[in-house]
Amino acid sequence: LPPLPAGVEELQFTEFYKMPVGPQGLEPTAKLQSLNNKRVRIVGHMAHEDDPTAGIFMLAKRPTNVPEKADGMADDLPSAIISVYMPPQDKDKIMAYRPGVWVLTGTLQLGNHEDPNGRISYARLIMDEKDMPSPPPAAPSQKHHTNKTSH
Repeated sequence: LPPLPAGVEELQFTEFYKMPVGPQGLEPTAKLQSLNNKRVRIVGHMAHEDDPTAGIFMLAKRPTNVPEKADGMADDLPSAIISVYMPPQDKDKIMAYRPGVWVLTGTLQLGNHEDPNGRISYARLIMDEKDMPSPPPAAPSQKHHTNKTSH
């Protein structure tokens, strides 16, 4: 990874919640709480959504899928996931899914919040224009080539 920009802290998904999970359920770590409303960089994978919502997508530590809305909130998303809010000028755009590692920078916001996709998020990354992510390169197409030689 490139060096961290000035004023930006590195945040990893393993730093979201205290482990092991205790009798009170998931508890945010002191580090996560200390970064609230601060600029962070986080590395993860875009969650593949069958029905994405404009202006927002989810990022997780590992590749993951979000089933269609017919399944409701019964999914296999990890507990440490972050909702990524696009910059204001892109709030009406749907970010195309791209597999691979994403490196994102933005302002971390914590606290229960209903996202536009109907989910309740605890952690959100608010992007601004200069933080706009460049999606990982698209996977090369799997076209089959035949070698034809003429004699």
